[in-house]
Amino acid sequence: MLALVLSTFATLQVVTPAPARLAPTPVAVVAAVAMPAADTPSDEYLARARKAFDQGDFQAARRDYVIAAALERDAGRVPVVASFALSRVLFAQSNNKEAAQVLTELAREASAKGDDNTEARALADAIWLNRESHQLAQVRADAARLRDLLKGKTLSAETRRIISETTS
Repeated sequence: MLALVLSTFATLQVVTPAPARLAPTPVAVVAAVAMPAADTPSDEYLARARKAFDQGDFQAARRDYVIAAALERDAGRVPVVASFALSRVLFAQSNNKEAAQVLTELAREASAKGDDNTEARALADAIWLNRESHQLAQVRADAARLRDLLKGKTLSAETRRIISETTS
């Protein structure tokens, strides 16, 4: 809604004649009109979920993270923030198996979009969670894929550092 109001205001600025001394420069007008909307539909749910998690209301946090992830998927994006946060909520509820499943699904989605860094980070955390919940077949499958990613040259130094810290 805020983006709509701002874009309408920017359009009115361009159309409305201004006195010569106050006329905006063409660069300023283009910058005002071309500014992308920062808010996405999932942002509200992410904020509510963070607040609920901080207050210890894990059920509300879980619900809002699931909704945020669905909205991200509907928009054609990989739900990175929502999925990692949802796995953290599930871990806090001692539900390691489901937390690992969330991260395994995130890894699949990231792989489909060619996001190797997200896939590797999700796999590293999923391996740990699956090991804790005794899902050894899934651990082996995820570890094999993670090794393949680590052999390649697509992972950033930051991702390699995080994986090294997670797996050691």
